[in-house]
Amino acid sequence: MKMRAPVLFACVVLVGCATPAQRIARKLGEYGVPPRQAQCMGDRLQSRLTLAQLRRLEEIGKMVPDRSGPMSVGDIARQLSDPRDPTVVIEVVKAGVGCAI
Repeated sequence: MKMRAPVLFACVVLVGCATPAQRIARKLGEYGVPPRQAQCMGDRLQSRLTLAQLRRLEEIGKMVPDRSGPMSVGDIARQLSDPRDPTVVIEVVKAGVGCAI
């Protein structure tokens, strides 16, 4: 019985250790991007975006509460559109196109 607590704690800690690429891929998958493309995009975006830009990407789901279906890479780019930081949109589109091929 005493052994279960450390094992459970270790499992919880490991789940929290997802890399930014894994978190991006999971979020993109939730938005409707196919899994293989989402993982590829996650890998690319992790290395090309700042931490603040990655956080912005994670919040798309909150910005679009009434979407009726899966989002395309274009839909995601439109939601991220911000004249103060066009880099996010550029990198999402580049990763989306590059990973779709």
